Amino acid sequence: MAKVVVIAPYVPHPARHGGAMRSRMLLDALRLDHEVHLAAAVASPADLANLNALASEAGIAVHPLPAHEAPRPSLLGKLGRWLMGGSELVGRRWQKGAAKEVHRVFETIGYDIGVIDSTYACPVVTGGCHLLFLHNLEYSMYARQDDEPRSWSDRMTRRMEARGLRSVEKSAIQRQALTVTVSEHDRDLALGLVPAAHVEVVPNSVDLEQLRLLPAAAASVPPRLLFVGSLDYPPNLEAATELVERHVPVLRRAFPELTVRLVGKDPDGHGARFAGVEGVEVVGPVDDVVEHYRDTHAVYLPIRSGGGTRIKILEAWALGVPVLSTAVGCEGLPAEDGVHLRRFDTPEQGCDALRAVLAGGSSLRDNARQLVDAQFSRAAAIARLRQLVSELLARQTK
Repeated sequence: MAKVVVIAPYVPHPARHGGAMRSRMLLDALRLDHEVHLAAAVASPADLANLNALASEAGIAVHPLPAHEAPRPSLLGKLGRWLMGGSELVGRRWQKGAAKEVHRVFETIGYDIGVIDSTYACPVVTGGCHLLFLHNLEYSMYARQDDEPRSWSDRMTRRMEARGLRSVEKSAIQRQALTVTVSEHDRDLALGLVPAAHVEVVPNSVDLEQLRLLPAAAASVPPRLLFVGSLDYPPNLEAATELVERHVPVLRRAFPELTVRLVGKDPDGHGARFAGVEGVEVVGPVDDVVEHYRDTHAVYLPIRSGGGTRIKILEAWALGVPVLSTAVGCEGLPAEDGVHLRRFDTPEQGCDALRAVLAGGSSLRDNARQLVDAQFSRAAAIARLRQLVSELLARQTK
């Protein structure tokens, strides 16, 4: 049994968003074979309570790292980081003593494997790690050219952050013995930064034992659409804003009693701007998201930015809820339009996609569930990660 230290930029408990789900899968895979220590950013008493609850539930040791709660960017901080070719975004959460505390944890434990859990943990790790677990290639999200109307300052921020994030991720990939990505698309991006790197794929996954197929929503009731996503994540906020402002009016002209439900954490209160919009229900964070998939006719995702494969799509597929998405939203998934989901770009195309789903019978949900069973089960992801860590340990001891 080896000692493994994982450095994380948040406490992945409870696992209510995609990042926390990925981190929890990582921890669950590691703890089956090894003594696991989690050093995670703690910014509040609630974070500390969640960290201790995770330690008790998972049987791992935990170490709090000093972090800022709801950190705000500063112009001087941005300019300073950008002038040095770095990223202000990845560093703003960490307090000044975090890197020193990580070093102390490493020295105290006498570990065998160090794991950096996502790009956002990189600023506090100066050495001593072996595995980089990338939830996304963050630089590609900011470098993407999209059709969103953006101010000059926003365009400049994205350009400079893309450059800084690229530098952070390239350096991190170069330093680690193994990098793990969540899709082949992200693996190609990582190898584009460091062609000689050892990069493997462990796909995003869902627990099929917990996500049983739901009954199809009744066709006799007004359509209900669902958007699941944390509104403190810019691509989700942009998508939710487009959904409410551009798509809902068109959808409700075609389906006058249609409702859209927005579910997900919203620590900054962005959802308040949608309150009172006819046909829109702002739910916020929930303990059991499955109940909101129930009686839903489709998940609707007008996503234009971001990266990686969306766990929200895998969840919907596992539960048998049809997915309507832009091409960016389902990027990286082996999904065929009209077979596993329906694609759209404009609100009018979204209406057509919804009509097809409402009239299309069960083939879409059956095909999607079969795809999840075959390629995206949590059990398979854990088995693959255990294998990769075992091989990494073998190489380290040679």
